[in-house]
Amino acid sequence: MKIMEIYRKNKNTIHLGIFLAIIVVILVGCVVLPSVFYDQWIWKYYWGPVVADAAGGSVVYNGVQANEGYTLLSEITYGIILVIALYAIYNLLKKLKIIVDWRFALALMPYILFGPISRTLEDAGYFGEPFVCWFISPLIYLQIAAYALFFLLLGHYIERRSKKQYLTVNTILFSGGLLFLIPSLLILVAQGLESSEIRFDVFLLIICPVCLIILLVYLFVHRFRSNGKLVVYKNPLNLAMLFGHLMDGLASYISIKDPLGMGLSYSEKHPASNVLLGIWGPLFPIVKFLLIIAVIYVFDVLYKDELKNHLTLVNLLKIGILILGFSPGLRDLLRVTIGV
Repeated sequence: MKIMEIYRKNKNTIHLGIFLAIIVVILVGCVVLPSVFYDQWIWKYYWGPVVADAAGGSVVYNGVQANEGYTLLSEITYGIILVIALYAIYNLLKKLKIIVDWRFALALMPYILFGPISRTLEDAGYFGEPFVCWFISPLIYLQIAAYALFFLLLGHYIERRSKKQYLTVNTILFSGGLLFLIPSLLILVAQGLESSEIRFDVFLLIICPVCLIILLVYLFVHRFRSNGKLVVYKNPLNLAMLFGHLMDGLASYISIKDPLGMGLSYSEKHPASNVLLGIWGPLFPIVKFLLIIAVIYVFDVLYKDELKNHLTLVNLLKIGILILGFSPGLRDLLRVTIGV
């Protein structure tokens, strides 16, 4: 009992202490046993794949080979980091009393778009050494998180001290994101115009079915809007999640499996996705779509009453899920379109 009381009173200090202890162990390990801690672990599973992605192929350091893409270990690690980050952001938003809803998600959209657009520019070879690594995941996502956090805090500061109603957190957050999105978007358009391999046919083949399916979902739900269990699927944030993951699934399936023989030859970096695509190509977008349907049902129907006092956390998780589907999906779509 005393241990739990001590933990509750010193929760933040204990968490910080655990984090610093882990960092110290890793640093000491890299100094004392570099071949084990750095070469066989950090290089092989984390930093090496970033360098390999920038180099466009496998790279070797001290005899240890690192390949492009994710491994099961790195995906688990990044997943844990994401959960911790979401928890920290949730506590920050709660402390600042910022409402997390569809409007907040819309304010984040420039940052969400900037990620895949800048990744596509990296794929096209626009960035040179050493900056190229800064635009490869997971560093690109750390970069975007830092920008968003800065303008979030700036927006909160301005909103509290300004008497002008239009200077809200969401307005400042959205405007700050445009500073990064607009230049990257203009550069991408210029890169596309210079490319001789623009594939609007593939773009339409991916985006049109996605839009059609989302429209059908909306119309179906609208038809039975009196059903409380179905009406939740009209929520803009829920539809955005469905759109993002369906686009990701369909873009991966078409660009990797090339079912219509359009001359596409892309590969998948995520082990779990590879398994589904290997079983049956269309299974990947179908599973992603059904999974999001299930997630929405759990959040907004099955545990609606239990979660009604935790809407900030629920919506933050939904935004995280949206990003996990929308970002890789848009990147794949843009890559195929400009022939990268």
